[in-house]
Parts: sequence; C-alpha cells; structure tokens
Amino acid sequence: MPVIRVLIVDDHQVVREGIQQMLKLESDIEVVAEADNFEDALKAAKLHSPNIILMDIQMPGVSGLDATRRLKKELPDCRIIMLTLYEEYISEAIEAGAEGYLLKDIKRAELISAIRAAEQGKVPLSPLSKDTLKEMAAAKGEADELQLSERELTILRMIANGKSTSQIKDELFLSDATVKRDVRSIFDKLNVRNRSEAVAEAYKKRLI
Repeated sequence: MPVIRVLIVDDHQVVREGIQQMLKLESDIEVVAEADNFEDALKAAKLHSPNIILMDIQMPGVSGLDATRRLKKELPDCRIIMLTLYEEYISEAIEAGAEGYLLKDIKRAELISAIRAAEQGKVPLSPLSKDTLKEMAAAKGEADELQLSERELTILRMIANGKSTSQIKDELFLSDATVKRDVRSIFDKLNVRNRSEAVAEAYKKRLI
C-alpha cells in the first residue's frame, strides 16, 4: 500500500506534536517533516516531496495563504489542506490553491479521512466551511446565470462529492473524452482552473 507522505506547517509546536500523535498509528500515512514558517516548509517540501501539506493560516512572516500560493508555484503537484481556527478565509485559501479547508477542532478520524480524500483528488471541507461559503454567497446576492447544462451541473455535483473522471464516465455512461470536455467547459464557465476552485465557486454561487 502506498504511503501518504505528510508535511505539517504550523508555528505552534504543541499543534504539530498533536497532529503527529493523531497520525502516527496509521500504516498508510507518514509525517515526513514539520515546519513553523514558510522558508523551512519550502525546504522540507523540496527535500521530502510530501503528498499532502497541512498548512496553518496565521503564521509569523509569510502567512499560510501566501505560503500556499508560493508552494503551489514551486511544487504544483503537492496537495495543501488548510488546517486553521478561522472559518472566514476559505474562499481565499481555495483561490490560493488549497485542495481542502478544515478547522482545528476536527476529530482524528475526520482528519485521517480528509488526508486520504485529498490524496485521491477529492476536496475535503469542514461542514462549517461549507456553511461559510453559502453565507458569503447569500451576502453577495443571487449568482449570475452561468448557462450550465443539466449534464454539466450533474458532473459538477459529482466532482463536489469527490468522484473521479473514471467514476463519472461509468455512472453517466459517457466516454472519457466527453467527461473531460464537459469538465473543461465547467471550468471555463465558472472561470476557474481546477476542481478545488470549481467546488468553491459552485458553493459560492449556490449551484450545489
């Protein structure tokens, strides 16, 4: 079984140690390094090639949001999950390139599930984070009409539920090329670059 390599980035030692304790019993998850600032996080990421980076938002110097942007430019294949006390930065985090957004009161089983989900290309969001996105959408008023087809809307909802391209084509009886074309059309209509941004934008516009 492939091991999911995790880098923990948080400026509080007690938090880093707590996360290590939560993950150490899992045979398919290994904490390969930890860091308390962006510079050390970048060095550790380049050295250890983690699959998943758990990133705090409030850190001295470079914030977790800026660190996410810069890490995604340097190492675009790494998947970053924001792990924070604050609900209100979810939209910015997704726009910065984060694949997930969790609150620090998360339970051990939920954190482990989220790490595995992110490794599989899914988008783990805490329930409160989803609520925050919906509230932000309500505050901005009704979303613009995006002209998504019924099939595109179905595929968008399946993406939000963590379905892969292969699962979508099998469940909708479509070809691989058709699903990929529809996903690209969804991205274009939502003006996003990837699945994480598409899910965030869909929640903001109350499409799912």
